[in-house]
Amino acid sequence: MTPFLLTFWLLCATIVFWIGLQDVGLATQAWLALAAIASLLALRLFKPSGLIRMFILLLAAFVTLRYLSWRTFYSLPPVDSSGFAPGLILYLAELHAIGLYFLGMFANLAPKERAPARLPQHLENYPSVDVFIATYNEPIEILRITLTAATHIRYPKSRLEIFLLDDGGTDEKLHGRNATAAAAARQRADGLRRLCEELGVHYLTRRSNTHAKAGNINSALTQSSGDLVLVLDADHVPAQDILEQTVGHFLRDPKLALVQTPHFFVNPDPVERNLGTFYMMPSESEMFYQAVQKGLDFWNASMFCGSAAVLRRRHLLRVGGIATSSVTEDALTSLELHAAGYNSAYVDRPVVAGLAPETFDSFVTQRTRWAQGMVQILLLNNPLLKRGLTPAQRLCYLNSCLFWLFPFSRLVFVAAPLCYLFFGLRIFEATLSEFILFTLPHVLCSLMIANHLFGRLRWPFVSDLYELLLSLFTIRPVLVVLGRPRAPRFRVTPKGDAIVADQVTRLAMPVFILFCTLLIAALIGLFRYYASPLEQDHLTIVMAWNVVNLALALAGLGVMYERAGGASTGWILRDKPINVVTRSWEARGVLQSASLQAARLVIDFDQAQGVDPGERYGQVQIVLPGSGMVSDFPILIEREDVHRGQLVLDAWFLPDGWQDEHGLVALCFGDSAAWVAFQEQRQRERSLAGAFAALFMLGLSRSLMMAKAILFRERLVPVSTDSTAMVPYHDLWKGRR
Repeated sequence: MTPFLLTFWLLCATIVFWIGLQDVGLATQAWLALAAIASLLALRLFKPSGLIRMFILLLAAFVTLRYLSWRTFYSLPPVDSSGFAPGLILYLAELHAIGLYFLGMFANLAPKERAPARLPQHLENYPSVDVFIATYNEPIEILRITLTAATHIRYPKSRLEIFLLDDGGTDEKLHGRNATAAAAARQRADGLRRLCEELGVHYLTRRSNTHAKAGNINSALTQSSGDLVLVLDADHVPAQDILEQTVGHFLRDPKLALVQTPHFFVNPDPVERNLGTFYMMPSESEMFYQAVQKGLDFWNASMFCGSAAVLRRRHLLRVGGIATSSVTEDALTSLELHAAGYNSAYVDRPVVAGLAPETFDSFVTQRTRWAQGMVQILLLNNPLLKRGLTPAQRLCYLNSCLFWLFPFSRLVFVAAPLCYLFFGLRIFEATLSEFILFTLPHVLCSLMIANHLFGRLRWPFVSDLYELLLSLFTIRPVLVVLGRPRAPRFRVTPKGDAIVADQVTRLAMPVFILFCTLLIAALIGLFRYYASPLEQDHLTIVMAWNVVNLALALAGLGVMYERAGGASTGWILRDKPINVVTRSWEARGVLQSASLQAARLVIDFDQAQGVDPGERYGQVQIVLPGSGMVSDFPILIEREDVHRGQLVLDAWFLPDGWQDEHGLVALCFGDSAAWVAFQEQRQRERSLAGAFAALFMLGLSRSLMMAKAILFRERLVPVSTDSTAMVPYHDLWKGRR
């Protein structure tokens, strides 16, 4: 942004701020609110960018400032009233939320779309790259996939070294006091060494597990020498073009220290899994990786996310390596790099496929670490006080840190209407007309702006659902960090878990109590509405607020009923042309979807005339990504079906030797275009009402299923814990037939 434009927008913001704080009376406020909402609706139709986008953000900021001004001077309860203390707490929670709202607007002011940076033509100009795959306790089967894919990365082999960093095989683990655990560690380490020898990659470990993942990577930095370092988590399987998409940027900018790419997940997280939204709704992470990170990139503040990133070794070593004073070592490392004057870049191309936590328990474990780590950074490395950062970088990092204090404001917003419904405390002094003229425009404009910025990437109210659920479990750990910033320890997020039967998660009780409390409050509100006509205006406000919380709690209750299924390995749409060949027939078709174990094949009827339904063994012939050559995969046809004039075959892969195994990894994980296509096909906007209704109905459906299972003590039939089981596949796709 040029100095002229920056000055212009600062002047506009100042004018908006001044006007927004004026007392203009209810009649004028009504016209201002209507004009602002109408303008936002009109501008929303044109999908604007650039200057018009900034004008929309200023318009929304104006509406919120009008609300904040009224809220500050006219709606707080009297100091001598019983509602003052809870009313002040609510006001402070709103200040936190509005502060994040404004910081978020600033961070997403002008998302940066980076042009590709091509690699040089001559080999001598290629920087050398070390691939670091960090592991602690992940299953060898997961590591085999990641390591195999790493050997397929398109990059000159003379300039590429691959390292497995085994923190589960340290001397501390191999010779620990617990004999059983030590024996298991030795067995796992021996298996990993054999796997590394088989694949031709380096096996590294160290003496102790000091500083967890950060210490593991720092130890590897002393045992390797590549110009650049590609960092991957154990379950983040790289596509073949990961270095083609990233390395070229380092050749353009000698001060560039970090290139981050998105984290794409081939399996649903527990919310998506249990509500059944994985194939119909953008993933929870897509808003951050496809919008927020690009906004941060404009301010040279895109963050290191711990994996799927390339770092320049020289710059990383100058800031002391990976930071160790926070359990979110990745975010702190990028903060240190930016403070040292180095640059970052964000490439919006999913070039890894990872595993999201399967169970709600492991999901909470992951997010608790994130929350504690970002609060640690706020307390121990406050970006407002950090020397070397630009003003914009300070605000961007402050936004990221303050966000993780959401458990406080979120729980306050849940408790606020209960103060009146249960105890009669008026903590929000407003008539119904004032609420309609000030609060409603603020809420509507906030939702419209969120939908404008992120609607394609996040349904309305989905963030509220995630925050509500996580608030119940992260509030206490965050309080621990606020009291003892150095107390948290790094905890590895469990991956590859399997849920062997439909079950109620052990963490369900707080959500159940919350839902029952909100439901009782709603019933009390209905009774008081008809019993006390003089309270109806205030009750209308409070009950509407409580109903929104109740609907979110119902959706959260549905999440608590976990669906059975083995660990997912990537049932993603492929739409690749194939030949299916058996001893008695041959037909052309399409590979509709595939995992490492099984596939769905679709054959048109005009190709299927000679198909023998009794023939179960055959081959699939397909062109693999990166090779341009046809490969044959032996298959076992499990079943046939007819759908819309097509023959649908469900088949198992029967790999015969290492070539087939490598081929399947290349097929399922080699082409990043598959991840792009999958994300695009589920990225569609929903209206505010449509998204709210969908979440309510999904939560109601799953909650009723859970209630039926508990009340009637249904026998839960386990499914195989083997990730090759076809049950999850058919369950995910039965609704699409």
